[in-house]
Amino acid sequence: MTLLTAVPEGPAPYDLCVMGAGPVGLALALEAASRGLLVLVVDAGHANPAESPPDWTGSERVHPAHHAPLELATHVGLAGTTWLWGGRCVPYEAVDFEARPQVPQAGWPLSEADIAPWYPRAARYVGCGSAEFRRPLPPEAAASAVSRLRAFDLTQLERWSHQPRLLGSLGQQALAAERVHLLLQTRVEALHLNPALDAVQSLQVRRDGQSVPLNARAYVLAGGALGTTQLLLQTQARYAAQKALFGGPDGPLGRYYMGHIMGCIARVVLKQPADVQWLDFSQDADGTYLRRRWLPTPATQRANGLLNTSFYIDNPPFYDHRHGNPTLSAVFLGLAIAPIGRRLVAEAMRLKHIGRPPYRWGAHSLNILRRPWRAGLDVVDILRHRYLSPVRKPGFVLRSPGGVYALDYHAEQAPNPDSRLTLKNAEGDLRVDFKYLPQDIESVLKAHELLDQDLRAAGLGHLEYERPPEERYAHVFEQASDGFHQIGTTRMSADPAQGVVDADGRVHGLANLGIASSSVFSTSGEANPTLTAVALGCRQAHFWADLWADHPSAAPSLAPSKAHPMRLVQLPGTRLQVSRLVFGTASLHHLARESDRLALLQAAIEAGFSHVDTSPLYGFGLAEASLGALPAELARRITVTTKVGLYGPPGARASVPELYARKVLGKAFKGLNRAVVDWQLARARQSFEDSLRRLRRSEVDVLLLHEPVADLIAGDEWLAWLQSLQQAGRIRDWGVAGEAPAVAAMLQQHPALTPVVQVRDSLSRHQADVLKAVPRPLQFTYGYLADPASAAQPVAQRLRQALQRNAEGAILVSTRRLDRVQALAQCAD
Repeated sequence: MTLLTAVPEGPAPYDLCVMGAGPVGLALALEAASRGLLVLVVDAGHANPAESPPDWTGSERVHPAHHAPLELATHVGLAGTTWLWGGRCVPYEAVDFEARPQVPQAGWPLSEADIAPWYPRAARYVGCGSAEFRRPLPPEAAASAVSRLRAFDLTQLERWSHQPRLLGSLGQQALAAERVHLLLQTRVEALHLNPALDAVQSLQVRRDGQSVPLNARAYVLAGGALGTTQLLLQTQARYAAQKALFGGPDGPLGRYYMGHIMGCIARVVLKQPADVQWLDFSQDADGTYLRRRWLPTPATQRANGLLNTSFYIDNPPFYDHRHGNPTLSAVFLGLAIAPIGRRLVAEAMRLKHIGRPPYRWGAHSLNILRRPWRAGLDVVDILRHRYLSPVRKPGFVLRSPGGVYALDYHAEQAPNPDSRLTLKNAEGDLRVDFKYLPQDIESVLKAHELLDQDLRAAGLGHLEYERPPEERYAHVFEQASDGFHQIGTTRMSADPAQGVVDADGRVHGLANLGIASSSVFSTSGEANPTLTAVALGCRQAHFWADLWADHPSAAPSLAPSKAHPMRLVQLPGTRLQVSRLVFGTASLHHLARESDRLALLQAAIEAGFSHVDTSPLYGFGLAEASLGALPAELARRITVTTKVGLYGPPGARASVPELYARKVLGKAFKGLNRAVVDWQLARARQSFEDSLRRLRRSEVDVLLLHEPVADLIAGDEWLAWLQSLQQAGRIRDWGVAGEAPAVAAMLQQHPALTPVVQVRDSLSRHQADVLKAVPRPLQFTYGYLADPASAAQPVAQRLRQALQRNAEGAILVSTRRLDRVQALAQCAD
């Protein structure tokens, strides 16, 4: 853990200083650290966000009805505003980046294709499972009217973070990262520029009542739009007499402040109530909650001048006692009692759900008394899935026998240069002038009209509005409010006159200052901004690393920590960093007690093994299950290889008693322990899902074909499957593992399936030379300690020779003895 207790004095060795310990800042820091950069993260809050209320004293909102109170819309501390986050993860669509007549101020300098490769990383950081955000309706939906929609699409998935408060996952990962230092309870007061005014020279920070400078090679502002823009506005004012920074007072800084326009003005009535199954929450194979939403197709948007808009079903408002539902009334009462409600949801969401006074306590109580047993069962179920489950259910929709549901909308807000942030006074307080345009409201109304037409044409249902046509514009406008999705005030642009940062997130005119925040978005889309902001943060981390690849920092490197003494290597031909020695788990099941298996794995991780090799064959899944049982803070410190193709015998289970029984009886009945060879793709698909379940992971880093039989493998089908897994963020790389003859056959017949090769090798026979004949560098090799020809040599001597032979890749080793783990690790030095 590298949690600093004082501001580093003098020239610091940091490559990057990241201001903001929210999801974007921490993801950027971890990605930069993975490329070898030394990163300092500075944040005004505490390690416990509950102790970190934001302070916006002196700032003002021009239109309070349309912008949330600043203290409810922002948060500081480790993991930042995820303390308030609902966990919805949706990427921006390709159409959001396009030049559209209805969005004349768009101006993105990049496309969806530039961001798409970073979504798998972002999905891992925010904990929403894979990066699969498009999925056709299943075949059984063909009989439903949902398959007959034309103007609207139901193939987009929104995914939900397993635990939206990322303190326990992303925050702990940052605390455990060797090359990420955290400096909390430290407020950034000012940016000081160099004499040429073309770079940041230092930060001025305040900690423990003292104001001191802080130095780094480059700086990244990774807070929300409010804090980031306030700091830049203060910098612009400070240097106004010397240079018109960021385009000057009339330039783009602070302008185009956007969020979304949200609310509910209608109900959807499904003709077949059973069709709600396609619109309700469901779970993916790894437990991630998913939901489909109605989105107008790009063609529909273009033809009708629509802003991007999504629709999804919901319960009637909790506060409206006329729903007559005992469960909704029970939830209302729980939320309306402030000490209870504030423990259940973020304050802004609590206030939304309970509505405005007066509260109809008696009417809600009568709803409950009519069916108290129903309310009790439902509330227990909600609490269990939402607050007591390791995968938090994001919401609940009570089934309506008549197929009638509230229809919520979540729509794009058009860029408006007059919706802006400015400084209120010389003290630097913020003035928030957040505005909606008539276009925003008219687009919402048009989208409802088109959805109603499409539902009716498909025979799926229809809409029923809450108010008559002449009142609907006002109905949308009175609900229009945001401030949580802070977008646009430091927007991207190729032209410095039109934006604050370039396509890489670097500030125009300041060579060593970047911004990683939803404030750089040029449009708001319909999607929540968190996932895309994290993806752009990952992308920017690699921009800085690539920029300095030929000009490494002269700063002193850190001494190896006790937790990670082993050198990392980038596996040849991949972007995967692994420890020089990989810990193998083929014999892990020989330890009968789970506590012993976990102790061995923990010792390996503490000794510096950052990559672990496993397979569903090892202990018939017991090795994978043991890795899945590791504490989260240890599991996050390793990358994993697992395999498909070789499986345990029929009926085998990951059970120690069964393993021992099979071992004894197997002496008489050889088939009891014989591995099953199966190269049917359907079996591999199921095996992979079972492996993820045992590993308790949403993805693995490498998936290998285990002892492949080249003649039995349909190469094109396997390649398509592996590519789909990679595109969905469920694997990073794939390849083959096995004895030299099997590997050689694959290299010859199915080279596309072999970007990663794990092959047996020895100091006497040099089996891995099958790769050198291709030629290919050695990647994963194993078998050196099992070579009878060199058994007389000490282990350390054999490993040293093996490391010289495989000089660029990684070598698999294993042991079942705790006292040998550290000795093996030291051989890698």
